[in-house]
Amino acid sequence: MDMLFFFAACLGLAETIDLFMGKDFLMFMGSKMDERDYVREKVFRVEKWLFAADTLGCFILSKGSWIGFWGQMTVIFILFITVILHIWVFNDERFLSPSGIKKKQQKKERRAAWRAQKKKR
Repeated sequence: MDMLFFFAACLGLAETIDLFMGKDFLMFMGSKMDERDYVREKVFRVEKWLFAADTLGCFILSKGSWIGFWGQMTVIFILFITVILHIWVFNDERFLSPSGIKKKQQKKERRAAWRAQKKKR
């Protein structure tokens, strides 16, 4: 388990360094999120600090015997909070570009239409 946290910390360190340099290494690699739907500068401004916290937390957890059980639980809680903040950044309209806001509104409209159709049955 310590090695898993160590490798996650190394990956987070690579992403943190890239974000501080204004580049992306991990965030937009999947097919679900389109980089054009977000204002990169705003996203990078927040995400670089979240990834830095994730990296530090994973490095601490990789040496978990140094901080004891309650120290580990505290770090895991902090990592859980950063996961929630990552999700918030990618769902908040302040970080979306105009095309992203339009896609989000269309998605809401499709969901509402689906629910209305479901109620009619």
